[in-house]
Amino acid sequence: MSTLRSFPGRGRLLAALVLAGLLSGCDSGPTWVLDSDVPQMPDMEQRLGFDIKRRGGDLVGGTFIFIGDIEDMQTSMDVLRSRFQDAGWVVEGSTVSFPRSSMVFAMDDRRINVVVDADMLEPRMSRAQYVVSTVDRETEDRSAANDA
Repeated sequence: MSTLRSFPGRGRLLAALVLAGLLSGCDSGPTWVLDSDVPQMPDMEQRLGFDIKRRGGDLVGGTFIFIGDIEDMQTSMDVLRSRFQDAGWVVEGSTVSFPRSSMVFAMDDRRINVVVDADMLEPRMSRAQYVVSTVDRETEDRSAANDA
């Protein structure tokens, strides 16, 4: 007599556990910062987040530090730009160079300043920092009018 027959439903449970193990082994990590609409830095893990502020489901404040691999700065920044644009963000500024690059993304009244530093001795220990903030539209509009 089979042991699985002695415990009804155990075969299905075992199959579900095996499938879950296989699927989790294929996981490449989170693609969003704190389940928000902010894309994670490609090939990096979030190590630190502080001064986090939310408005509904949106991140409206905080600093996030990522550590990971940057072998080709241009490729990493192109992937990052694409992820943000696919999520509805607009690029407001961009400087891509080696070993430091930066980009500023905007959506509504939110801004994200991204700075990426490639570690030249150990590329897997490269760093990225996101600073998420909000901008007062009226102040921004007045400032732009004064500059004109």
